[in-house]
Amino acid sequence: MFSVNDLAGKGIASWLRELVGFKKLDVKNELIAEAYYSSSFDVLLVGFNEDVIYFDFLDDVMDVDYYIVLSRHRSEAKVKSLTVHHTGNPWSRADFGGRPLELGIANPKVTKALLLNLLRYSKEFGIDDEFNVTYEVTHHGPTNLKSPLCFIEIGSSKEEWVKEDARKAVAYSVYDHITNPTKLPDCVVASGFGGNHYASRFTAMAIEKGICFAHMIAKYALKAMGLNELCIVTEQALTKSRDRVTHVFMEKKLRREWRDIVKEKANELGIEVVFT
Repeated sequence: MFSVNDLAGKGIASWLRELVGFKKLDVKNELIAEAYYSSSFDVLLVGFNEDVIYFDFLDDVMDVDYYIVLSRHRSEAKVKSLTVHHTGNPWSRADFGGRPLELGIANPKVTKALLLNLLRYSKEFGIDDEFNVTYEVTHHGPTNLKSPLCFIEIGSSKEEWVKEDARKAVAYSVYDHITNPTKLPDCVVASGFGGNHYASRFTAMAIEKGICFAHMIAKYALKAMGLNELCIVTEQALTKSRDRVTHVFMEKKLRREWRDIVKEKANELGIEVVFT
């Protein structure tokens, strides 16, 4: 999925069309700008007029196992990055699509496969010294879809969004998954609490160890929630995942009341808590 008004997403999709050999579909839907299908891999590539954070309508226009959204990433710090993340609003606001206090369905094994592919292809195309490959924590919409969804992105300004080697690295990362959809990492499925937006500690754990992450709730999100809101978000972070979450990795320096809420919910669900 991508937006035709997104420079990064449209550029990635263009490379994917060449790699996969998609055939164009004649679809009459005002939301859909262009659509392609590959019978070889049973994959749809669809461009929409709407911005990616407002893709709440996807379930209404197609029936698929899961979604991968090709997108730009914007950062005021202008960090050059290739990122993957799940969606959701772990607070009582919905400033960038979706609904407040709602998380989407995570797809941890697919997302880790994409993360590892980004590492591989960023090196292959010679941009690994320029771009940081990383998870991002759970943020923005859409949040209400019935099928799992993840974003794969180029950050963080127009200069990077139009860089062909970056577009190629992302396209090949997705293509590698399309051609090997059942070749998923054998990993411990976990949720994460704490850390920064780029989930540096959780990213390192995923790359260096046999761990893949569903939702990751950053420290800044915890600060933005009341305790009752944290209860709501924690339950979703531990249950809204295509693959069952068996572990929680939590920053040990977090406030005690936050740790207690997460531990209590994890215990109820039979999930092991590990402090990092």
